[in-house]
Amino acid sequence: MIPYLAATMTAVTFHLGYTGLSCEDCAPGYERSGQGPYLGTCVPARAGPECSAAGAISTQPSYAGTCQCKTYASGPLCDQCPPNSFHMSAENPHGCIPCFCSGVTQQCSSSGYSRAVVEINYPHGSRDQLEVTTSDAHAPFQPQSRPQLTSHDITFSSFYETPGQTLYWKMPSPFLGNKVTSYGGTLKYVFRYSGAGPLNGDPDVILRGNDITLYYKNRQPTHPDRDNVVEVKLFEDRWHRVDGQQATREHLLMTLADLDALLIKMNYLDDCSSSSLISVSLEYAEPRHTGNQIAYEVEQCVCPPGYIGTSCEDCAPGYSRTGGGLYLGLCERCECHGHATQCDKEHGFCVDCQHNTEGDQCERCKPGFTGDARRGTPHDCQPAATRPPCNCNNHSPRGCDSFGRCLMCEHNTEGYHCEHCKKGFYGDAVRGTPFDCTPCPCPATSDCFLDAYGQVQCRNCPAGFSGRLCDECAPGYTRSRTHGGRECEPIGHVGPSDVVFVPTPEGDKRVTARRQRRRRYRVVRRRFYRH
Repeated sequence: MIPYLAATMTAVTFHLGYTGLSCEDCAPGYERSGQGPYLGTCVPARAGPECSAAGAISTQPSYAGTCQCKTYASGPLCDQCPPNSFHMSAENPHGCIPCFCSGVTQQCSSSGYSRAVVEINYPHGSRDQLEVTTSDAHAPFQPQSRPQLTSHDITFSSFYETPGQTLYWKMPSPFLGNKVTSYGGTLKYVFRYSGAGPLNGDPDVILRGNDITLYYKNRQPTHPDRDNVVEVKLFEDRWHRVDGQQATREHLLMTLADLDALLIKMNYLDDCSSSSLISVSLEYAEPRHTGNQIAYEVEQCVCPPGYIGTSCEDCAPGYSRTGGGLYLGLCERCECHGHATQCDKEHGFCVDCQHNTEGDQCERCKPGFTGDARRGTPHDCQPAATRPPCNCNNHSPRGCDSFGRCLMCEHNTEGYHCEHCKKGFYGDAVRGTPFDCTPCPCPATSDCFLDAYGQVQCRNCPAGFSGRLCDECAPGYTRSRTHGGRECEPIGHVGPSDVVFVPTPEGDKRVTARRQRRRRYRVVRRRFYRH
């Protein structure tokens, strides 16, 4: 034996409490004190409680007697879940699971639901005809050939129709929708394929929901011409986003909250000749006892008003989804004006409007009912009375409103039924012709009417006028010499036309020289005579 190696081995055997070729580790029953040279001294381990195997990084406390807890673990022994987390597990590298609750609360606990399974199992009698598609959600794909159902599987053999494309089995509706309780469960499928060429490196499973796409790539080898079994846990550390980053718990739960697509890869070889799916199953959880394992990984949140679901992922009846919020949006009360108790959870329109109302918000009365549905009482909309006849004497082209009142009277008429002539017009509007109402022959747009003899008579003559048509001067007035005698003015009135200017005689001795340089005039007042 080499001398220095023998010496080293002798040293290891000689010093109690150490192990390793270089005595770098403490032997069982010893722990490192942190004192002494290099790595510290190994001293006999002190008797005491071990750290939690589920919540601590190591079951052995440090020399100081403390336990080093995982991210979501607390307590002296790391055996407790901190606030806003639940379900401690040794398999969980973080200890406990943080509450998700769609971001609307942080209070949750383990639901205690039982596992259940939705599955397709062709050897056991399933006859589901699956759709073949690609990973591109925006490019619908429909091959010319259909998969063939057998008593053992469903098989597709027409890959020559889509050279260079990766095809997927698209799971039917029982696998889709709200699958939040599938968190922590298992997706398992059995398949077989044949062909040649290199392996296809595209994702094996694709989840798509709430505008989020997650990929899973199987790390275990698969083999052609034999049954292959794949089991994938629905934990975030198994899934990746489109950009290659690892998914978070929030990503996975948001996707599962409204799962639009679950795709399983068909062609595992670049030159695949056939692919068969034998069975597929997806675990979820139910509140009833199913005889299966308890779904401890499924959270049960204490939801605020307006939210329901184990993770508060749905809006309660009478609430609908709006923008805002951290993850799935906010649930706000629907506005149905008290006429409906339910509305569409995603779009907000009211469902089954009552009290004779209609509309997205039950804001209108149904035909045959009248009132204001927005008042919010059960008696807002009452049966409409019998609609009165519409009689507008042929003067309203738009007809009547619901009360029988004419909407727009023409031909110089007015009134609920266009039965009167407008001010400034006279005639009989109920005759029903466009010429029923004639302009009044009165001065200053005075109104007029037909007297008992059927003659036109002005209603109010202007000052100074009188007579049936206001065409005579009233007592104390006389015809004006201006305006062609069409006006009447008070007797004795002096107007501009009654003043005449005459020159002063040339020989008047009393006119001074200064006044001679000017032309002077004197006013002679005319006499007024009655006509």
